[in-house]
Amino acid sequence: MNTFLGLDIGGTKCAAVIANVKNGIQLLDRIAFPSHAEKGPEDMIRRIIESGDQILERNGLNRLDIAAVGVSCGGPLDSRTGRVLAPPNLPGWNDIPITEILEKHFGVPAFLQNDANACALVEWKLGAGRNTENMIFCTMGTGMGAGVIAENRLMRGASDMGGEIGHLRLTETGPVGFGKAGSFEGYVSGGGIARQAKEWTEKAIAGGKTPAWILDGHPFEEISAKLIAEYAYRGNRDAIAIYSHIGKMLGKGLALLIDSFNPEKIVIGSIFARTETLLRPSMEEVLKEECIPYSLSAVKVVPAETGEKIGDYAGIMTALYGLGIDPMTGGDEMNPVVQDHYDALYMKYPRLQDTKDDLMNAYIALRDSFKSGGKLLVCGNGGSCADAEHIVGELMKGFYLKRRVSGKTESSPINCLQGALPAIALTGHSALSTAFANDEDPAYVYAQQTFGYGRKGDVLIGISTSGNAKNVCLAAETAKEIGMTVIALTGGTGGKLSRISDIAIIAPGSCPADVQECHLPIYHALCAMLEAKFFDQ
Repeated sequence: MNTFLGLDIGGTKCAAVIANVKNGIQLLDRIAFPSHAEKGPEDMIRRIIESGDQILERNGLNRLDIAAVGVSCGGPLDSRTGRVLAPPNLPGWNDIPITEILEKHFGVPAFLQNDANACALVEWKLGAGRNTENMIFCTMGTGMGAGVIAENRLMRGASDMGGEIGHLRLTETGPVGFGKAGSFEGYVSGGGIARQAKEWTEKAIAGGKTPAWILDGHPFEEISAKLIAEYAYRGNRDAIAIYSHIGKMLGKGLALLIDSFNPEKIVIGSIFARTETLLRPSMEEVLKEECIPYSLSAVKVVPAETGEKIGDYAGIMTALYGLGIDPMTGGDEMNPVVQDHYDALYMKYPRLQDTKDDLMNAYIALRDSFKSGGKLLVCGNGGSCADAEHIVGELMKGFYLKRRVSGKTESSPINCLQGALPAIALTGHSALSTAFANDEDPAYVYAQQTFGYGRKGDVLIGISTSGNAKNVCLAAETAKEIGMTVIALTGGTGGKLSRISDIAIIAPGSCPADVQECHLPIYHALCAMLEAKFFDQ
């Protein structure tokens, strides 16, 4: 299935979009409607679902024809569990399990991202951020938010609050934005620019220098970022001075991002895309003064490219990212067998729903590593030691498939072998382990093997039901230093291991036996998905 349903939920308006995905995204149809948020979430959700049904029906489709649903919505929210928490523009939307509701209705996976993150995904794959690994998208519209792409992955943060750059304080006092005086949003958002222009106008009038927009008959209430930009483009010095000041403050905020994240590109939408020539000179002056030279030399600040369509693409990209599909690679990850193994896990074990995003991220990390010639290292203790060996067994030979390979000659021994995904359990090398433990601290035995076998681009899976196994955590720390991706398979609260790891699959329960019972179907699904990707041709 190459068809996806995208939903954009906002406080003023909502939209439903369907798109076909194959070597790019082709938008097929769109329905927009007013939110009427004052009527509460129940009414809005009913109309959102109706719009989805309507757009499918008028294009001759039904629920069985779509692969997934993606939702773009303002935060705060929890993208991992698919819950909208309490957006200020959506009264009454308190802890709404929106993806669960949509999955029950449409019968397909549903994914949620905050609107800035969803738009970051769009610009990363379809717009000005193409072919980058480290990119920041800044909204610069009604507010100032951001979505951060770090090392080819969306950075959400511990509580999905990553990228809330509008709250950064640039000065001790100043225009209010995001509830804070002197904030980044207060200075460079559309409302912030309008407030500063009004203050400037009041001072100019008080000083006997009435600006042109007032002399031309524009009432004070009409002063906006757009109006001042129009005068600046006509060459009005007062308007140019206002935008020069906004450019300086934009530069101050971007300098913090450049020094903190070292991105290749900062992509800025809305106001910047329309007024780049007014903002860039003063912005660049400040960047040269404030940034670390090495970081500044590596980054380009550019306007967004997807324009008014970015909101339509946002929900679709949320669904694609949730499924691990790159729309520009022909959608090879849409192998239906991969999807079937993924869906089957959560149909059979509904209590594992909270692991959905992290399992998909683990699949993507391993898929990309194996595609690049990388390998997997696995370690754990006790029952988790057995699980480590089990995972390697499923990857190094046929699991559901025979994976037959052919040698160059009929008599080649390769003809009797099966295709393998390179994986090593660090748990079975007794001579090495005992020799190292005799000479050094035994807690470092997995770390020593990780150091010896591991290379940048490889993956380590550390298994610990508590997340606090010292030898597993030390292996994870070593892997991170090497440049490996670390996946935690754990339980309870996740423990130290989940904090060290890039991806943490945390099974429900705190009793080791209960957690291990959950680990088995999780890693079986993961191994089956990888086998389908590489051998189900």
